Amino acid sequence: MNSRKLCFILLITIVSSILTSCGGSPPKLTIGLIPVKDTAEMKADFEPIRSYLEERLGLPIEVVAVDNYLSLIEGMKNAKIDIGWYGAFSYIAAESEIELTPLVVQQRKDTGMYYNSLIVVQKDLGIHSIEELEGKKFAFVDSGSTSGYILPYTLFKSRHIDYETFFSETYYAGSHEQVAFNIQHQQADAGAISSAQYNNLIRDGKIQPKDMNIIWKSEDIPGSPYVASKDLNKSIQKNFTIAMLNIHNEAPTILENYDDSIERYVEVDSMSYNPIRNIANILGKQYMYERFLGSE
Repeated sequence: MNSRKLCFILLITIVSSILTSCGGSPPKLTIGLIPVKDTAEMKADFEPIRSYLEERLGLPIEVVAVDNYLSLIEGMKNAKIDIGWYGAFSYIAAESEIELTPLVVQQRKDTGMYYNSLIVVQKDLGIHSIEELEGKKFAFVDSGSTSGYILPYTLFKSRHIDYETFFSETYYAGSHEQVAFNIQHQQADAGAISSAQYNNLIRDGKIQPKDMNIIWKSEDIPGSPYVASKDLNKSIQKNFTIAMLNIHNEAPTILENYDDSIERYVEVDSMSYNPIRNIANILGKQYMYERFLGSE
């Protein structure tokens, strides 16, 4: 082997080593989405954004709409999902298991980067307080949902209410949309839901506000962030962030059709979620493992 060929091979080896140590580019980027509504509908709704991102980033993008919050964490732990769209609490739960970097969060036209947890009841029941819910059938979203479980759970706990005996029945509907549908169709007397999803369902004409009463509203919750695995190539993280920050200018119709309550995406840092970390600390690690992470 001549010296020139040997030098070339060494150069390729060194470059490959550097790329690997810096987090080499994956053959495709996989984005995971939390369950706010039917998973097939979520993928269909996100498709124009997926195409936009694929063009801007210059690599294939796959979207996975998971059935539950734990699946998103497991997907990122097992390196099957590179970027995840989390709820506030599920992000905090996830970072206790894996190293994550928050990238962007939606800024809504009416509430900025914040939203609320709501407890909604069938209007015909004439219920106006939490205490009047005793003996009723209550729908949560998922044990990992910030607005659809964690904050209502914290509320009940603060009032010394054991919801498992307080209500006649409780169950997980699986999505915010399904909670609202179940209340509207009298399959549940009451339930917990995100204000953002509740307002979207009213805007889209899928539920009627005349059928429901809001009897409780939480303090402001920081929005649902897109977060990246720490091992994801930094250049891809940067390009994803830039693309999302510019989508309202570069593809306004795509953003409006996806969710016309979103004004734009803004960068977000880990510190914004300290109030949620405080709630997690109050609930304790045992709660996190038993109720959410599913560990022994």
